[in-house]
Amino acid sequence: MANFDLFLGDCIQSMDILIKQGRKVDLTVTSPPYDDIYDYNGTLIWNNDVFKEVAKRLYEITNDGGIVVWVVNDQMKNGSETGTSFKQALYFMEIGFKLHDTMIYAKNNPVPNARTRYQQSFEYMFVFSKGKPKTTNILKEPRSNKWNDKRCFRKEKRFNRDKDGQFSVKKDFHFDINEEVPRRNIWYYSVGLNGSTKDKNAFKHPAIFQKS
Repeated sequence: MANFDLFLGDCIQSMDILIKQGRKVDLTVTSPPYDDIYDYNGTLIWNNDVFKEVAKRLYEITNDGGIVVWVVNDQMKNGSETGTSFKQALYFMEIGFKLHDTMIYAKNNPVPNARTRYQQSFEYMFVFSKGKPKTTNILKEPRSNKWNDKRCFRKEKRFNRDKDGQFSVKKDFHFDINEEVPRRNIWYYSVGLNGSTKDKNAFKHPAIFQKS
């Protein structure tokens, strides 16, 4: 059975404990507040200065080759997006992280709110790495456009042209194609614990993640 420590508290204070103990982590997955949309019953102080302190500590506690997944979006102010998510991504790069991947966390059932622009239905998942990622386990999914052949191969013909301009087959080439391919970087999920915005438990927390 794996050993682990569970910390419940302010993330800066918890990371300071890890720093003091000289401990490192390989993976952080988190979703910070989106600007000042929620104050979580007055328990949270969140602004750009606090964000920078969080980012600096994340860099310090992340192992070389480690990953930080930062799920974030922008607040709408005066009819426009704040762009905070991009500013945060650039700051992570400024302090030493590499932007390993920009993924889209797309909602199958977004809450209707569009008035003067297209329906907002996704969030960003910025994947930052401290140097080159040391571990990669890419999720795969069935290929959607397989050929009928059971071996799942693609056949090509290469041609020669003689002096009279006539073509003849030079050689047949066969390329084996895997039946599974790496998952794309747009991931879909449903809002609410049971994938429904009508779920009575869906919004007890103002920014709930999916159940699984």
